[in-house]
Amino acid sequence: MGVIKKTVAIHPLMNSYVRKTWSILIEKGYDAGYSTALNFMLLGFTMEAIKSGGLDHTVRDVIWSFISDEKTINELNLEDLLTQLGEKIKRV
Repeated sequence: MGVIKKTVAIHPLMNSYVRKTWSILIEKGYDAGYSTALNFMLLGFTMEAIKSGGLDHTVRDVIWSFISDEKTINELNLEDLLTQLGEKIKRV
């Protein structure tokens, strides 16, 4: 299996949930890291989204509210850009 390594900016609330998920996986005896916990959450969300009937209306409202929050999105985009710039500077 190929793995794609990416650097992403995570909202502090999402980071908290990833870390809680990570902790639960470790407590259940799985050899999990941060990336495993994040992928676990994304897989669960994806499977919920593609099932018949899709996501609950409340969930859809929350995620559309998130993407409409310009301040939060701008902060995440800025962190992405700063990380990319930092990586380019390291290479040079």
